[in-house]
Amino acid sequence: MGTIRCPVLVGREDEFARADAALADARSGHGSVVAFVGEGGIGKTRIAKDLMTAARRRGLRVVAGRSTLESNGVPLRPWAEALMAGTRDVEWPAGNSKLAPYRAALGMLVPRWRGEAWSTPAEAAVVVGEAILRALEHLAGSDGLLVVLDDLHFADEQTMQSLGFVVDHIAEVPVLLCLGLRDEGNGVRIIAAVNRAGFAESRLARLTPPQVMEMVDRCSTGGNKLVDIESIAEDSEGLPLLVEDLLSVDAPGQRPRRFADVVRAHLQALPIEHRQVVQAAAVFGERIDWQLIADALSLDGGMASESLARAIGEGLFVPEGEHVRFRHALTRSVIAADLVPIKRAELALALANAVRRTPVGFEGDLLTADLLVEAGQAAVASDVLAAAGERAEAAGELADSAVARGRAFRLARDHNLPGSLQLGTSLVRVDLQIGRIADAVVLGNELLTRSDGTNREITLELHLLLAKACLDLAEWVDAEAHLITARGLADTEIVLAQLVLLEAECAFGADRPGQRAAVEHQAEKAIAMARRTDDDRLLCDAYLFAGRVARLRDLNDAAAALEQALEIAEKAKLSVHRLRVLDELGTVEMLRDARTDRLERAYNEALRVGAFGSAASAGLNLASAYAMTGRHSQCAQLASDVEASAVRLGLRNLEAASQLTLGIAAAFSGDRDKAEVHCARAEQLAPTDGDLRVGVWAIAHGIGALIDGDRMRARRAFATARSHSPERHARILDASLGPSMLLDAVAGVVSPTVLRAALAAEVRGARWSQLWLGTALAASLATVGEPAEAADELVTALGSADRYPLFGAIARRVIADTAVATGFTDPVDLLRDAEAAFTALGLPRSAEATRAMLRSLGHAAPRQRHSAPAIAEDLRRAGVTAREADVLAYLGERRTNREIAAQLYLSPKTVEKHVAALASKLGAANRVELADIARRRQPD
Repeated sequence: MGTIRCPVLVGREDEFARADAALADARSGHGSVVAFVGEGGIGKTRIAKDLMTAARRRGLRVVAGRSTLESNGVPLRPWAEALMAGTRDVEWPAGNSKLAPYRAALGMLVPRWRGEAWSTPAEAAVVVGEAILRALEHLAGSDGLLVVLDDLHFADEQTMQSLGFVVDHIAEVPVLLCLGLRDEGNGVRIIAAVNRAGFAESRLARLTPPQVMEMVDRCSTGGNKLVDIESIAEDSEGLPLLVEDLLSVDAPGQRPRRFADVVRAHLQALPIEHRQVVQAAAVFGERIDWQLIADALSLDGGMASESLARAIGEGLFVPEGEHVRFRHALTRSVIAADLVPIKRAELALALANAVRRTPVGFEGDLLTADLLVEAGQAAVASDVLAAAGERAEAAGELADSAVARGRAFRLARDHNLPGSLQLGTSLVRVDLQIGRIADAVVLGNELLTRSDGTNREITLELHLLLAKACLDLAEWVDAEAHLITARGLADTEIVLAQLVLLEAECAFGADRPGQRAAVEHQAEKAIAMARRTDDDRLLCDAYLFAGRVARLRDLNDAAAALEQALEIAEKAKLSVHRLRVLDELGTVEMLRDARTDRLERAYNEALRVGAFGSAASAGLNLASAYAMTGRHSQCAQLASDVEASAVRLGLRNLEAASQLTLGIAAAFSGDRDKAEVHCARAEQLAPTDGDLRVGVWAIAHGIGALIDGDRMRARRAFATARSHSPERHARILDASLGPSMLLDAVAGVVSPTVLRAALAAEVRGARWSQLWLGTALAASLATVGEPAEAADELVTALGSADRYPLFGAIARRVIADTAVATGFTDPVDLLRDAEAAFTALGLPRSAEATRAMLRSLGHAAPRQRHSAPAIAEDLRRAGVTAREADVLAYLGERRTNREIAAQLYLSPKTVEKHVAALASKLGAANRVELADIARRRQPD
């Protein structure tokens, strides 16, 4: 009779109607999930195919992927299949800011979307899930998208985790996610995830006898009198697949009564030479590569084509696009199970050798290994997988390397093969590189138990790897224990160099009092030893660590070390290292020079290559730099972008840091209520993070109080900040020390000696410390009767504030009290500059309070026009203050110092200082060049 397929769905009308309505919702922008659940042969794939047809009629795009039993260990197989189908003709959308941070993660799924020097990212499952969700949203466009993922009961763990995230957030995108699965294996977890997200699965029941009769009637065109409807209804037991297959078998009087017998009947109908081809295909896998099978069986093209056509005619195979697969997974299972072991092994070995003769890449290596295991050659399979893992790692495909090495290790362990310890150790190393720290620790400890006392080299490497894992987890005591043991085993120069660097990192992390100098010495020693090894990664790591350590002492030394690390990373093409170095170097330059260009570069490059973790780190550092340099709206926008991703991904530490940055932006904008909301949320998210709490109280609350002019509230905030980390050096600058000492100096309760000691102990080159402590020293010197020295110190201190307009304005307003009391400098000049800065920054209450101080001194204080233009961005970047910008404009009009002073209510001497500062900042040789610069800036 040939292959029979029912032309319509029978008994699934309600399920299809609900799914079709969900298609309409997706078309209008509301995503959802439909999950068809049922046993094999119940019709899950068929209803999904009909849904795909309906989606295309509605104008939605359609992509599909599926898991298979063979692909269980291949990460994200169904997602990769679906996304590669959807992006076959789609280039990387370079202008899409939503996708940019996730390019590296998407590169695991869509190779053609990988950027330069791509390597497998160490991203959490939620980051991969977010990347997938954003890619689906991009593919959906304005028309909507149907994504069909079938046979998910075979899904791998990474697919499971990312699928859970996508299901939770699918309502946010115009996508219908259609899942097909059995209520077994990982299918049970998927159903639970679907239910938790508020969606109900559709359980497909067996057909009732009347529905079977309807299906038979629909299939039996022409009213075939030979069809025994009652026997088919009974024998099929309501399985649609079996109904069709029973109808496809000739000789109705001898019709088989079970599905397996139906498959056997179709197979026996083939001549023996074609039957062997089908049997080889069953051993090969669910998807069939005819060229490989023909090669394995030494068939010519004509014979292979004829076998293919006959198997399709018997309903054993079905075409699927350019490929062919078994009619159903159960079909293949029956044929493979009927093979005697020796025949199965013989076919598997022939197929494995055929695959090895063909350059089919990583998945071909996995398939070869599976076939070799089937052929009883586990040792050879393990070697194939180990080699595949090495090649993948060399190509930067670390996730693939972990898969191959994991399979190789498990084969070696389960079959007691030699080399299992080495394979397991290499897996621990790769797991650490891709961020699977917990997995690495569990396996590393298991291997250590087996290797201790039997293999010195492996034991040493495992202790080093476990020490690295403990450092990543901030478990300093455990890290030290591993390093102590490793020290007793180390015997080569490169291992000793690694050990010195790890010991230094451990001491730095443990942060014990009095160890800073020793840590710096260790960092220098690590560099010297790494240089002798000619290992670029190790040398780059050593310089990067040296830069991090030096940042707590001298920013110039830190920058020098980090520049070395950057040069090594660029020369050796260490892309991940390069991003980390750029972020660290940008942070140093922010603190030293108030520059943001390097951080902007780090952030943009991380976005370009799609490194989410690096982009988030650089983004928050850049937002902080924007806050420090007076760009509060840019700070808030960037922090909001990072915070939105952190919330969706459930990354609480990142969310807490984003909330702190938002709180700082609000405080610096004069919005105390909003700042307190963000800061409270930050502390709630990270209650044990001392550095974060210091930032909350010192910067947001403390500096925020000074903006409001509330010095008592500021003192309380600074005291609270110090209480959170009283006995350790901060990972960031001590934000409370300088401002609180300035308040003490103005109050006359701290001496110049104490302040000089504080300045000497602070990080050299840090503008923050130079501004606050330098201004405090000026106030203290003036109070003890050293006005000339005080004036000099103040000029130096305020020079550090050139690019910190807000902090400079606060310092000027605070020390104006001392200037009034001692006369060591002109308080009016200080207050006028402060008022201009507050106005330019959009802080009207602070500006008005400063004008009130001016009026109390008997000086005119006209309100600045709200519409007055802000300082141009290039001038702000050069460190030009609002008052200096005014002076520059008058210089362009060729005004004298006296004329400018009259216009701006300043003294001629103050104008002269502003002119000198402008010449220095803008690189002008004299007043004439400044006038030329000013005129060039004027509109035509």
